[in-house]
Amino acid sequence: MGETRLRILELYSGIGGMHYAAELANVGAEVVFSVDINTSANEVYRHNFKETNQQSRNIESLSANEINKLMPDIIMMSPPCQPFTRVGLKLDVEDSRCSSFLHLLDVLPHLETVSLVLMENVVGFETSEMRNAFTKALKSCGFYFREFLLSPVSLQIPNSRNRYYLVAKKFNFAFGTETDILTAFPSNSCDVDMPVGQKTLETYLEKNFANEEMARYLLPAKTLVKYWRILDVRQRTDISSCCFTKAYTHYAEGTGSVLQHDSSESFPEKFAEFEKDGNVAHLKPLQLRYFTPREIANLMGFPAHFSFPENTSLRTRYRLLGNSLNVLVVSSLLKILLK
Repeated sequence: MGETRLRILELYSGIGGMHYAAELANVGAEVVFSVDINTSANEVYRHNFKETNQQSRNIESLSANEINKLMPDIIMMSPPCQPFTRVGLKLDVEDSRCSSFLHLLDVLPHLETVSLVLMENVVGFETSEMRNAFTKALKSCGFYFREFLLSPVSLQIPNSRNRYYLVAKKFNFAFGTETDILTAFPSNSCDVDMPVGQKTLETYLEKNFANEEMARYLLPAKTLVKYWRILDVRQRTDISSCCFTKAYTHYAEGTGSVLQHDSSESFPEKFAEFEKDGNVAHLKPLQLRYFTPREIANLMGFPAHFSFPENTSLRTRYRLLGNSLNVLVVSSLLKILLK
């Protein structure tokens, strides 16, 4: 593209995962406009991207005329996933949270400069009516597209986050397989110091935990007593972990893994002792704790300089990260899309 910068319109921008993915891809891109309706997410976005034109507004208020004035080359977006999630009501296009996306489909034929699209959503979107409407709109506008279900595990990142991705171009292209995504992304392209090859959780953990900081993340005794059978406990040397959702720390089941902080203790022994008499004190030496927001951000590919405003509560940090995306996977897809 020579000296011309790729102009990005970032919709449903959240805490800036797409923006970071574009930076990481190093393709000479600029986010010319970013929009989201979530005020907490917007505060985090502006805290990290002070120079970006980021607005808190409903996407339904965006007209084709306003978008055309921005002259974007690509739309990068992660629309609301609740209408399609396994824990949602799966109302699909009938869900009011789809209305902004449906508006975008109405606007799409009138966009003069957009020739690329990259979209992320939850698994389940691929079988939805919304997906059918989306791909139909893309085809009618002359786009060619490919769809993927991808997890960071494919990039040797020890975290499962299987998601639906769609990439589209206005001219046909030979888009490869998942193997192309693996080869397109170098092993050491994140600020987090990561060795080449399969990575363990240790790589992504915060170092030098202070005692008062540890107390903040330890699992409460009542949680251990009530949910010990369903907790997904991971070791520092593990090469996998469960997907972290927006309900992490709020609900125990299916919201993300917990960590045995003290790896010198025997997990099987301590749990065997606890199982015998139900005394939760047996588990205390394990120092079972939640992953911190920083650690989850590391696993999701956010750079070391990403941060939350000091006034963002711990629960809000977990919720926003749970609603975000894996930066490394999106960056890899963007690079292939621009080949």
